[in-house]
Amino acid sequence: MPRKSLKSVVELTVHAVTCPGVWLPFRDQIYLSCCILGQHRRTKLVEPIFPYLFHEKLRFEKTYYTAIDPSHIAELLEDEHVLFELIQVSDTRSGGILLASYENNSRDFLYPEPHLLPIYGLQDREVLMERTLDFPGISPKIEFATKTTIKETKMPHLDNSNEVIHLRVVKQ
Repeated sequence: MPRKSLKSVVELTVHAVTCPGVWLPFRDQIYLSCCILGQHRRTKLVEPIFPYLFHEKLRFEKTYYTAIDPSHIAELLEDEHVLFELIQVSDTRSGGILLASYENNSRDFLYPEPHLLPIYGLQDREVLMERTLDFPGISPKIEFATKTTIKETKMPHLDNSNEVIHLRVVKQ
């Protein structure tokens, strides 16, 4: 009998990064790097003119093999971190120029306030990033929405597999 485990799926929709009145000194393209549930994703490259309009969906998944119920996952999320980095591509610096970042634990990021009633659908939110010395002006703001689903899975070893078996019928 397969062991049951819980799988957490986070769908992050990044709308924009805004910072009124700020002009970057370099004209190289920008992207937003996101780390959630220990997985890294990045948005497409955009031109360095505010607001940066991404309108992208990023999906993060993690299976918790030892979790018994969703409240246990909530406790585990306190030990994981969320990291957003606004990076400008650069020819002179390897990895680009870090312009601003935001970091928090996953539980506070995914569940910012307790609700007595469930919220259905995506909820638009904003967080303020911490700027670095390479960023002129005020701190930028990320506009996004998250949807988190926790579901029970019976075959966790198949959840991480991306293999698809295709059967072809050959007539002889």
